[in-house]
Amino acid sequence: MARRRRATLVVLVAALVAAACSDPPTTGSGNAVEAGGDGQGEAALPDCPLDALDEATGPVDVTLWYGGIGGVTKQTMEHMVDAFNASQDKVRVTASDQGGSYAAVYRKFESAAAANTDQLPDIVLLEDTQLQVLADGGLILPAQACMEASGYEVTDIEPAVRSEFSVDGVLYPGYANVSAPILYYNKAHLVEAGLDPNVPPQTLEQVYEQAKRLKAAGVSEKPFAFKVSWNAFENWLEGDGVDVVDNDNGRDGEATEATFDTPEAQDALARLKRMSDEGLINVFSSTEGGVDQYLALATQQSSMLIETSGASVNIAEALGGNLTAADVGPDFDESLVDRTQLVPATAPFPGLQAAGHAHPGGGLFFIVSTAPPEQQAGAWQFLEFMLQPANAKEWHVRGSYLPIVKSVSDEPDVQAFWQDDVAGVLLKPGVDQLTAADPDEPGPLIGPFTDFQEDLENAIESVLLSGADVDSALASAQDEVTQSLQRYADD
Repeated sequence: MARRRRATLVVLVAALVAAACSDPPTTGSGNAVEAGGDGQGEAALPDCPLDALDEATGPVDVTLWYGGIGGVTKQTMEHMVDAFNASQDKVRVTASDQGGSYAAVYRKFESAAAANTDQLPDIVLLEDTQLQVLADGGLILPAQACMEASGYEVTDIEPAVRSEFSVDGVLYPGYANVSAPILYYNKAHLVEAGLDPNVPPQTLEQVYEQAKRLKAAGVSEKPFAFKVSWNAFENWLEGDGVDVVDNDNGRDGEATEATFDTPEAQDALARLKRMSDEGLINVFSSTEGGVDQYLALATQQSSMLIETSGASVNIAEALGGNLTAADVGPDFDESLVDRTQLVPATAPFPGLQAAGHAHPGGGLFFIVSTAPPEQQAGAWQFLEFMLQPANAKEWHVRGSYLPIVKSVSDEPDVQAFWQDDVAGVLLKPGVDQLTAADPDEPGPLIGPFTDFQEDLENAIESVLLSGADVDSALASAQDEVTQSLQRYADD
């Protein structure tokens, strides 16, 4: 086995900053989907104007807005656009970076929609949390309409991805940059604390127990780095069978009431508070574009971190050969551990009862319905190009996103990537979570998702940073989210 060499910490910190930027706002009319199309709980699909591209007299210019991606992931985006433009002469895509976060792109998209729909792009990459409001606003052409019109087999896409990003049984995005929360941890720290580096915590309680061991051994000052996250909290509840809003998490009808103030939620937040009270948790506010939680792990102030699987490739890129796949994988040789080493590893998302229960999330590529027909058709041609297995594989291997096209996981070189490449080993727990995700238990559909996110994160922060009472904070947040849901329903 190759001997592990010293990682360059400064470079790794820079890569973690880039990874943090690679995470994880409408009005209008357009091609809105009408409910109840086939009597089976699905919606009727609008027309996808594929013929308009054939009728175009010259190359069709398609504008793509994106944001919130950096480093190797952004390079992959640019390469995908260049490869598509070189592959044919009917459509030319121009990709435009609109900001350092999904939220920044959404704000610009919302502003353009309110001012003049002529200012909107033809494709927009937005966070999955905006799915319901985009579907309600009528500015998005459901990509499933184009899939059916072009003969693309929608079942080629992972079932959990299809269910997660559908509204009324209709898949809206044409492609999805999927990620999921996983556990990052420093193997060298676990060894120094007398813990098995290949047996990371599987539950939030085990995170607490290992954090106690790490602190008692003097390995890290605050062992568990935690950026306050609605996503982690919601997945803790979902993994325990708790819906955060009514009507089957908004999937069987518009959500009108928040339902997350439950014994499970109280227990989860109480566990985090206990870690805070005992000095075991390094809490960071939920600030847009914040990277301090990554820096805590990189500078070894902390030993464990829950974050997006999308950081994996950027971390591996920064290591630049300083570690091998065996070092970060199950064949790790703890006898070679040096206290000065940072040996990042990943594991499934630690839940309340078991690990790995986390539904997919990420960025979604939407076709804008106000675009002229030829631009809509050209937009679909680009998204169909992205769905080709070879290109979906590139999004996984180079772009750090989880493979959404089922056949990609069967490719021998992808399986070798998971076993022999540092990035692949780090990504594999996220891949396994996606494969195991239950398509019958997707995440919530919430119109005012931003309000839900802010109210829940404010409650968590008030407990962990200001000492607020757990029960009171959750009850207040639930009331505030219910009011937002009712206002949204009345609009």
